[in-house]
Formats: sequence, C-alpha cells, structure tokens
Amino acid sequence: MKISSFDDTFLLSDGNKIPCIGFGTFGLDNNKKGESLIKNAISCGYRHFDTASLYGSEEILGKALKASGVARDEFFLTTKVWKDDMAPGDIRKSFDRSLHALGTDYLDLLLIHWPRANEADEEWEEHLFLAWNTFIFLKQEGKVKSIGVSNFLPQHFDVIHSCSEKPVVNQIEFHPGYMQTGTVDYCQRHNIQVEAWSPLGRGSLLNHPVVVDVAAKHKVSPAKVLLSFCLAHNVLPLVKSSSKERLKENLSLFDFKLTEQDLYVLRGIAEKTGWSGQHPDLSIPKAKVGDF
Repeated sequence: MKISSFDDTFLLSDGNKIPCIGFGTFGLDNNKKGESLIKNAISCGYRHFDTASLYGSEEILGKALKASGVARDEFFLTTKVWKDDMAPGDIRKSFDRSLHALGTDYLDLLLIHWPRANEADEEWEEHLFLAWNTFIFLKQEGKVKSIGVSNFLPQHFDVIHSCSEKPVVNQIEFHPGYMQTGTVDYCQRHNIQVEAWSPLGRGSLLNHPVVVDVAAKHKVSPAKVLLSFCLAHNVLPLVKSSSKERLKENLSLFDFKLTEQDLYVLRGIAEKTGWSGQHPDLSIPKAKVGDF
C-alpha cells in the first residue's frame, strides 16, 4: 500500500483503517508533564495513540484526549493486555480498567502484549489460545473494533491459527539494526499489519554514521530517515518526542523519499545494532516499565 502523506491510512484485514503514523506513550510520566506532551502531539495533528496497561500512561492519555475537544471518533486508540493478565477473567478486568482510565467506552485496537508470560511457562500455548478467544469475544461484544498482537513470531501465530478471527496487527521491534525479516515477511504474506516500536533503535541509530550520511544527503534529520525506512517497508512507525518541533517535523516525512540505494545501505547496518535485547521466547521482559 502506497503511503504518501501523514493523513494516509493502512487498511487492516478486517476492513478498518489505521493512521499510518502513531504516537507512542511508553515511558511518559503519569503526571502533568506527560499529559502536556500528549496535548502537544494532539495539537500537532496526531490522532493515532498507542498505550498499554503496563505503561501507566492510559490515564494521562485519557485526560489529554478529553481536554482536546476533538471528537472521540477522530482518534485511533490502542492499548495492550500485559502478559501476566492472560487468563480470560484477568483480560476482561484489564480491559475494563483501560477503558475507565482512557475515558472511553470502546477501543479501536486491543493487543496481546507478549505471547507468553515467561520462559518457564510450559503451558503457554493453551494460555495463549484461551486469551485470543477472549479477545475475539470482546470484539464480538462491540467493545473493540480490531484485535491484534505484539511481539509475536511465526510460531506464536500457529497456536491461534484455528481460531475464528486472525490478528490484524503485530507490533514488534523494527528498525535498520533489527529488521526481523522472517516475522515481517510472515505477517505481510498473511495480511497482518506490522507496527514498529522503537523505530529509532532506542535512539542509538540517530548517530549511526550510515544513518547520518543518508540524512545529510537528503538534508533531513536522522529520525526522519529511520521513520521513512519503516514506511518504505510498509511498517507503521510509533513515534515519540518531548519536543514539539520534532513532533511537527515527523509530520513532514513525505517531503523526501529514500532511494533504493539508501534502503540497501540502511539494511546493511549490522544486525542487532540498537536492539533492545528482548525476545518473546528467550528474553521476556519483567513487569517493570524500566525494563523496556
């Protein structure tokens, strides 16, 4: 799908549309400062917001949305159920808490945050199967428009292959230093929209000489190069910045275009450069926000 402006959307396999760039709220302080950053994003034009029960940012996001005066149906809201809340009853409790914190009666997208609780969970497949069916019920009840997953590899999709609905989104770590080519290829072949968390490689790619050279060539910032890299691969980037100027700059991603040579060079960055170190089977994060 060709994305050529900030207002463009990706079409999900369930027929719903998702804005091509999202604002991520991970790491925002649950206070007036964090709320102010979200308000800045709204005033800049962002309408797609990503949060999670773990992040602690749902309440400030809800307050900022309400204060904006913008109609609810103009926003696309995503939250996630944490890996320790995968039992059907716990999912519903988490979901209800999220709705209350966000001040809304429905979500646009609900994601399973991680496919398994920990490396020692030998019954993770059964847990995942039950969790996904609970997500399907929430959608059937009209409480969420679309359902998806986060940090899934192909083998995790196999567990829910027989279910009546398939995930429409998989949110994963994606950037030139950690492209997860096999997972991205799997998702795109199965019409699952890939979203990128940490598209800047936790900030470490902003000073990478390859990225800096490409940015200098186009007279743009390294951040714009990295976000454009995502879109060039039909991956939806989740951005975040404390600077209103940089937030505005991200809206102008489409005033230049990476060449095929640029993409080849960027793909040549050494594997695991800027990688978080997290893996959904081998290095599953703990419950602390600071672990992300």
